[in-house]
Amino acid sequence: MDDKYYIFSYRPRGDYDAQSKYFFVGTHCANEFLDIIKHDPLPLFNPLIHEQGNHSPGNSNSSGSKDKALIHPFNRELLTATNMLCISWNIIPETRLESFISFTRRRPDNPNYNGIEMFNRIVAKDARKRTLRKMIDELRETNDLKEMRFDLLNQHLDMNGIENHIG
Repeated sequence: MDDKYYIFSYRPRGDYDAQSKYFFVGTHCANEFLDIIKHDPLPLFNPLIHEQGNHSPGNSNSSGSKDKALIHPFNRELLTATNMLCISWNIIPETRLESFISFTRRRPDNPNYNGIEMFNRIVAKDARKRTLRKMIDELRETNDLKEMRFDLLNQHLDMNGIENHIG
């Protein structure tokens, strides 16, 4: 039984306007799928301080240091925030979330300022009117989570006079 899962999104070949569809697979299946399509391993996100039976030191949220070195710190915060929102809301990052995740990954060294503003508007729609920080604090009550800071995201929103729903 796997304790790690991948979410893959896909669209019918040639129909780039079609809405993405999703499927989940365990690590073994995901690795075989990536081998078939000749794709490099995907970055992993682990918000827990340690993994049961497989402790790896550090505060990395990707599978390799290569991924972390290439991504701008602003974008790293944005992707971490997005992952935590998906965990908190128990959702798959569809449509708008997926669009700025893809944009951010295609241009990892350029801060995605439009993405944080869009993400902030999405967080504002929380049914319980929580900030992302409050959602993470609630998850922390029953999980041993890493410390996550969103200083660059908060700074951008505050400097531009945008109501901050990140926290």
